[in-house]
Amino acid sequence: MVINKHSSFYMRNGWGTKIIQAVDFDPYIFSPGREQEAVDYTGLGRIMIKALRYWSVAMGLTRESKDQTGIVQEQTAVFQVLKKSDIYFQRKGSLLLMHRNLSRNKEEAAAWYWLFNEWKNDTISKQQFSDAFYPYLAVNGMSIKKAAIDKEYNCLRNTYIGDENFDLQKIMDEDTYPFLAPLRILYVDDRKKVVKRSLTKKDVPSEILVYCIAMDNIEESRNGASVSVEKMVEENNQAGKYFNMQYSKLIEVLLEAGNKGYISLNNNFGNRYVEFMNIDYAQLLDKYYMGRQES
Repeated sequence: MVINKHSSFYMRNGWGTKIIQAVDFDPYIFSPGREQEAVDYTGLGRIMIKALRYWSVAMGLTRESKDQTGIVQEQTAVFQVLKKSDIYFQRKGSLLLMHRNLSRNKEEAAAWYWLFNEWKNDTISKQQFSDAFYPYLAVNGMSIKKAAIDKEYNCLRNTYIGDENFDLQKIMDEDTYPFLAPLRILYVDDRKKVVKRSLTKKDVPSEILVYCIAMDNIEESRNGASVSVEKMVEENNQAGKYFNMQYSKLIEVLLEAGNKGYISLNNNFGNRYVEFMNIDYAQLLDKYYMGRQES
């Protein structure tokens, strides 16, 4: 696991587009030897380029490897879908996918994983984060100074929450608006605590939810098997955790998905199960992007 690899530069509006365009232009662009080229192409400073490289991998847009030429960024399937259908991240489904990937990435985005999978409460303060995340890292073999924990909290918070007094258009132009702020999955309450909002059918399109569930349970979805709704709600790295969806709200979206023929939602003595159909669930993303533009 790593923390602070982003150098305290939180993921900002416009950076997703910069990543896709830069990597598509040159898969080696984030190599140390291509630093000036990356600066010229993206318009960002050298330290921000390193942060961009981090976010590209942490959000699952690229997989990183090394060869004789340098460090190469391999485009993932999600990268290619977004390049084709939503390169400017205008659809909330695109942001939901990025949030999912961050929250499941225990190695590269430990704080995001911890908050949405391990932390059991819906509210957290900076002090609570420090007091709980620090021993979690220690148990996992990491010796980190408390100052580094504070920086990680600030970066996590700033990825989702912007200053409500800012002028949105100005912020967007300056690339400082939080990348995932439109989701409102985190917000600050009257006590200045960060709150995890429970997402609902209004927030999560059925195509996005079923795609995520299928990818979370890849063997079951490939083999037409089933997975319990209870598992989706209670186990780490499942949609109920990273979307913070209550059982009843998850059922509402799954019922819609069943009506569309994406899954079969079965009831076995009071226990709800999703049975996967004989379809390519990766294609649900194309179906989503071909649909209505307001979601």
